[in-house]
Amino acid sequence: MENFRIWVGAYTGGKPGKGIFALNFTGEKLQVEQSWDGLLNPSYVQPVGHCIYAVEELEEKGAVVSLCPGEPTYRRYVVPGSGLCHISACGSFLYASGYSGGTLTGLHRETGAVCCFLEHTGKGQDPIRQEKAHIHSAQPTADGRHLFVADLGLDKLFQYDIGGAGELKLHAAQPWVQVRPGQGPRHFAQHPNGEWLYLVTELNLSLLVYHYDREGSLLEYREEHSMKKGIAPSGATAADIHISPNKHFVYTSVRGLDKIFCFRILEGGGRLEPAGEFPSGGQDPRSFHISPDGKYLAAANQTSGSVVVFALDRASGALEGPIAELSIPQASCVKWG
Repeated sequence: MENFRIWVGAYTGGKPGKGIFALNFTGEKLQVEQSWDGLLNPSYVQPVGHCIYAVEELEEKGAVVSLCPGEPTYRRYVVPGSGLCHISACGSFLYASGYSGGTLTGLHRETGAVCCFLEHTGKGQDPIRQEKAHIHSAQPTADGRHLFVADLGLDKLFQYDIGGAGELKLHAAQPWVQVRPGQGPRHFAQHPNGEWLYLVTELNLSLLVYHYDREGSLLEYREEHSMKKGIAPSGATAADIHISPNKHFVYTSVRGLDKIFCFRILEGGGRLEPAGEFPSGGQDPRSFHISPDGKYLAAANQTSGSVVVFALDRASGALEGPIAELSIPQASCVKWG
């Protein structure tokens, strides 16, 4: 029998409640192994080793949570910024993205001490969604020297150099790349070969492909793929993106359409072709993640409040099933541990 751990974060309605869950997946069944109470809207979780870090998405303050399975308590670090929606790790540092204020906070993993804080200013084309800066995610490059930062409000993918103490400075050679007005960059994935970056734009449901020159740390746009499938429902928004462990496919999710899209990776990563679209098993797949062995995909459907696991056909990229489902109200993020 297989045994996997799956981490789930869930909104709690802004009131203290059960917001983080450790699930056990046997290959056939999902069940709660442990849960943590007293949390406030932990919208994103990130496993690092045996433990995880999460952000609490609050309008007036920011907080990062650290916890480990088997331990009933957790640590909470209050940090600058608000509306935290994403967190990533780079060595001994964490970087938390703040949607509400367009902020990015760096902190030490062990102590929670803040090592840097920055705030973007400006606005984009959409008067409702881009009335100001909205940082939605940040990820380091494989060598840990640079940090890419997607700002939905400014239609830019920023690049920062990471200093020895975790401080950030705009990369002089290419401080950002600009997408088309109103596209709204959200999440992105970097190909394991280090030569390609795939960026999902939330507002116009596009997947953008960039070549990455590692020597100069420069991005060059190559192609774009639409996930609208004709006329998308009003309010449909793209969300998450991941690359299969075998490096053959890129997957994206679209809320409103409630689908997972699959693209086949060709020519070493520089070209994509559509390889299918599949129901997410619920409403509003805000997050999904692929198991390390590439056999399964788990989707967190926020509005329907469920985590659904599918089998993956590693030759065609198709989702098969679903083979397991568990009700978790307002499930916002799912990660294989």
